[in-house]
Amino acid sequence: MTMLRLMRRSLIAFLMVSGVMQVRENPQQPVHPNPDRVLKLVEALKIKGEGKGYYFEGARTLEIDPIGNLYACDSWSSARRSHLMKFSPEGRFIKDLYHQGEGPGEILSTFDFTLSGSEMFLYDTMKRKIVVMDTDGNFKTEFKKETEPFDELIGTFGDWLVILRVSRPLERQTSRLYDEKNAIIMLSKDGKTEKDIFMFTNRSFYISPTQGGGGMSWDPFHSAIAGDRIYVCSTQNYQIQVLDMAKANILFSFMRAYPRVEHLGRDWEKKFATQYNAPKRNYENDVKGLIFGGGRLWVRTSLESKDKGALYDLFNSDGRFVDSFFVDSRVRIIKIDDDFLYASVSDENELPFLVKYRIGEPIGAR
Repeated sequence: MTMLRLMRRSLIAFLMVSGVMQVRENPQQPVHPNPDRVLKLVEALKIKGEGKGYYFEGARTLEIDPIGNLYACDSWSSARRSHLMKFSPEGRFIKDLYHQGEGPGEILSTFDFTLSGSEMFLYDTMKRKIVVMDTDGNFKTEFKKETEPFDELIGTFGDWLVILRVSRPLERQTSRLYDEKNAIIMLSKDGKTEKDIFMFTNRSFYISPTQGGGGMSWDPFHSAIAGDRIYVCSTQNYQIQVLDMAKANILFSFMRAYPRVEHLGRDWEKKFATQYNAPKRNYENDVKGLIFGGGRLWVRTSLESKDKGALYDLFNSDGRFVDSFFVDSRVRIIKIDDDFLYASVSDENELPFLVKYRIGEPIGAR
């Protein structure tokens, strides 16, 4: 990294700390006159987790092509095999685009994927390679990162892939919290050009080698792409930063007054803290996930109600707190598409479904 780049990032950090960088503060209640209600959802499409020619255990990522075909990636199945399933707009299974293996066009195990026009990009997290195929699953090319592998394929921006690379501390002689560097990287779609655009910092607890090594995550890292912006939360508190990818700087950050949720430590956490002198976690991470869609940012919060479900906050693109509502905790939202949302859902028998819901009421500011 050049000295000029380091100086530039240091200046940005100084501006944020000194208050020159704009921080938008929101009140505890949104603009909507009826917050904290249960969001009305109307089922529009339901795809079973098992059907003729396919099987999945719960979709974790979803993309939609211009004609409405759905591409759903699931977690490992009981056979330790992932899937990338293509469905028609009506929910008819077309084919599994995932090819397991180590050869050209094959993925060893887990992967991230994103859709850009008529091309799909899959990042094999084990073999450190990116596979390019068309939307019918036909292999086009692949390229590999021999050094400095990526941690996540976030999405695309114009002619670039947007990548996350986490730099972990090399020297961990004592068991304590360490800073991790989360670099947002632009990678050309042929893999030949790479450039860093910004660095976010969060923390993890690492165990010293003399105590056996290993560690535990501490601060979260959530991101959501929206055009030329990335919304990022990398702190336990309710604060979201907005990165302009074209200009490679932070436009602004925003927060809202939020009643923190007490963290009820599990037995293993108490044993871990005692054994390694780890700090006590008093509160849950305020933000549990970010999704952008329909021109708005959906924030899953740490607040859950047994009767209502999980609380989601809604912000416009400029960070204004416009709405909040509960969604059944069994409905894990994975995609927002205008007035529809897609979710991975388990029924009372823990059977998985991919469900498309129409949002059955106006949301946001009135």
